[in-house]
Amino acid sequence: MCPIRPGDPCSLCQPGANGPQDCGLVYLVQDDPDLREIAAEQRRRHVDRARRSRDVP
Repeated sequence: MCPIRPGDPCSLCQPGANGPQDCGLVYLVQDDPDLREIAAEQRRRHVDRARRSRDVP
């Protein structure tokens, strides 16, 4: 899964990447405290939406 786009598979959007572990975009986001927090908030919202959608009858 792509750590930058919650819910999406890794599409190898960065040339030369073999997955999130060597993706330059993931590195840049994780290296910047502000971007890291924004990405974490997006993941939390994605998880919350997924949980709510499972709980709806």
